[in-house]
Amino acid sequence: MSENPIRQSSDFDPNKYFQLFTHLKITPGYQLDYIYFNDELGGLPLLYARKSSNTPFQSYSELLKSFGEEMSGERSYGQLQHKYDYLERIQIDKTPESYFEFTALAFQGDQFYLWWHGLYNDLKILCDNSDLQYVNEDMQGFDIEFPENVKERIKEIDFSPLVIVGESDITVRMITFTKWGGFYENVYVMDKENPMQLLDVQFNPIIEYDCGINF
Repeated sequence: MSENPIRQSSDFDPNKYFQLFTHLKITPGYQLDYIYFNDELGGLPLLYARKSSNTPFQSYSELLKSFGEEMSGERSYGQLQHKYDYLERIQIDKTPESYFEFTALAFQGDQFYLWWHGLYNDLKILCDNSDLQYVNEDMQGFDIEFPENVKERIKEIDFSPLVIVGESDITVRMITFTKWGGFYENVYVMDKENPMQLLDVQFNPIIEYDCGINF
């Protein structure tokens, strides 16, 4: 919450993701790190991969300077992220599970330490009906609930994730939910050798929903 927040040694370590995503690993000699972006509209982490021997960036402005840029009045972290995308350093073992895990990490790798407008990043991946408990907990935290017609339609959703292995491509299908959009079927077709290379992307709305809350 400070003006120029600096990551502390006791803060969340994103390298712990690899304890969960056991079919992924980072390029040898690298590790995940992040700086925290914070302004009057909220805060969120900016995840990046760095050489383990390199000194971590201490601030957003320091990260910008490494690209010859300077702070401005605009929230430009979204433009920066594609230049320093940590996913380029993530290696897969090429099992079907690894493509699912890669997609999940891409969705939610930076979903921690969110504040105010950063909380719009609330997307959840749902793999079966039991995962609705996390949706319900989130809704209760905002003191809202689904209309009855939405509750009935949710019962018809097939939440099972799907990975289709082609000759040279992989298709990953997963269901996601966000309070500012609803339930979506997400379909990603990616290159088998390089999942960063997307061949096709589809976001198919299943149940459109907006909680009506504006920060």
